[in-house]
Amino acid sequence: MPVFSLYLDPTAAGLGLQMLLAGAVGGLVTIRLFWGRVFSVFRRTDKETEETLATGETPDAAEEEV
Repeated sequence: MPVFSLYLDPTAAGLGLQMLLAGAVGGLVTIRLFWGRVFSVFRRTDKETEETLATGETPDAAEEEV
């Protein structure tokens, strides 16, 4: 069975680690920047909240009356 002796230069290992960390941090920054856009789909608007508080009805019931 052949034995391969591999040598990983410390500079190359450091560069690889930096690239890995930069990719992870870049991904987290991207998620943070688009967090509001992604979850705005699931949030109520201020108008819907005001109507619900004023009438005591659910937004679905208020839409049926219109």
